[in-house]
Amino acid sequence: MKDEKCAIVEELLPAYIEALTSAQVNDFVEEHLSTCQACGEVYRKMQADIRIVPASHKPDKKILWYLNGARVWYLLCPLLAFIFTFYGWKTAFHIYEGLLGLICAVFFASEFFHRGTWWDEECVDLQEEAREGAKKKWGGFYVRPLFWGIPALFVIVVAQLPLIVEYIMG
Repeated sequence: MKDEKCAIVEELLPAYIEALTSAQVNDFVEEHLSTCQACGEVYRKMQADIRIVPASHKPDKKILWYLNGARVWYLLCPLLAFIFTFYGWKTAFHIYEGLLGLICAVFFASEFFHRGTWWDEECVDLQEEAREGAKKKWGGFYVRPLFWGIPALFVIVVAQLPLIVEYIMG
């Protein structure tokens, strides 16, 4: 016949099996399991039912593509600027700098307008739902445009650094 102790032990068994209980609770449960056959049977069934499945160690290909794309972008922006400067291709460098400025402006403007800084809360919620829907539909995830605009901004600032220093110094 089950009593209050049996009900308490059955409530504690999942946590006990996963070793989430304190030493005092462990002693209480073990003492009760040694004396109560019904609870001992429930314990054995729960132990058999709880299977810890190891997490998949396969990397997600979409995330790897994203990370590799970010690495290439962060390396390619300064590298092309360096190559143009090293070989003295001023016209190509100015065109490249203009493209980076445009890319940077688009990324930063996109971030500003998509944040909903002046819109009401309902509009921001709708945007979040749309992004989540896009994630589900295309399997990707929303990327903060600022993350992609930083290398372009860095190249522009470094390229204009001599002019900035000259302006400040005199």
